[in-house]
Amino acid sequence: MNEFYLKAKLFFGPQAVEHLGSLKCSNVLVVTDGFLQESGMVNKMTQYLPAGAHVTVYSNVKPDPSQELVDAGVEMIFDVKPDLVIAFGGGSCIDATKAILYFAGEKGMERPYFLAIPTTAGTGSEVTNFAVITRGTTKVALIDDALAPDGALLDASFTRSVPPKITADTGMDVLTHALEAYVSNKATTFTDAMAVKALRIVFEDLPVVFHDGDAMRARGRMAEASCVAGIAFTNAGLGINHSLAHALGGRFHVAHGRLNAILLPYVMRFHMAEAKYREPYDRLAHELGMADADELLQRVIDLRHELGIENTLADLGTIDPAAFEEHVGDMAEAASHDRCTPTNPRPVSKQDLVNLYRDAYNG
Repeated sequence: MNEFYLKAKLFFGPQAVEHLGSLKCSNVLVVTDGFLQESGMVNKMTQYLPAGAHVTVYSNVKPDPSQELVDAGVEMIFDVKPDLVIAFGGGSCIDATKAILYFAGEKGMERPYFLAIPTTAGTGSEVTNFAVITRGTTKVALIDDALAPDGALLDASFTRSVPPKITADTGMDVLTHALEAYVSNKATTFTDAMAVKALRIVFEDLPVVFHDGDAMRARGRMAEASCVAGIAFTNAGLGINHSLAHALGGRFHVAHGRLNAILLPYVMRFHMAEAKYREPYDRLAHELGMADADELLQRVIDLRHELGIENTLADLGTIDPAAFEEHVGDMAEAASHDRCTPTNPRPVSKQDLVNLYRDAYNG
């Protein structure tokens, strides 16, 4: 038996932020990062809350949120005792909020209403039951229905200030989410439909917002594509592209979306090398109006090039080759046990993952 799950109620479109005024709340905790707090974006958002609502801001979130950061957030939420928690920011802010609420719940706190407001179009975390946190040098994927927000508010105006490089990274994360969901061994008719729609938008609109940050219609469509892809992979799962990126990012601290973008062609070729695992890529290509999987692969490579994303891990210039080789076995071992690996379309060995890492490093 298959299931399709969506917990979060979605609020989107022009002036979606005005929904905040209808929320019944008196004590609000906003979880965000220092940049959004200092830039005034948090105040721009909270001004729409009901008059008289008391707002506390926890702005300590950093990329790849650590267990220590989450633990500090748990202490704060017990002090504040909010009736509304807003995650405001990119995937790291939303994932940190999920983890804070999850561990607070394990300690007996009654869960407040949880609203996620993404400020990037990438992770889809506002609708997923996934969260990724870092313990030491290891990225840990938490997967539990209790992690999913109660509501998600998509307002493209909050993504206007995102610079082109982050637009590229987060947009390619959307593409990877949708593509891995489509070829997943748990894909269904419903997840396929959402993955295809997300991919159509990414191929059309991601180049537009990369070149013109003020293209608000395209920004709105990318925000929706991110959310749609998040719904798809929550239900279908992901694959080794994410497993490899999690282990590599935990060790070398490279942006998750950029790692996904660099790894993706190598992972696609690995799957396409056998007819049985090439078939879903051919099917996806046909749904996108392309001739076959080879054309789909080339479209991914061409898009990556247009966005200025490196072809190999070595091209990043931040991963020392000796350190990479020293840790490649450990990273492959971590990726083999990652929560995303079981839904990969093709069974993989540790050596397969080592080979993929080396291919992606050397080209």
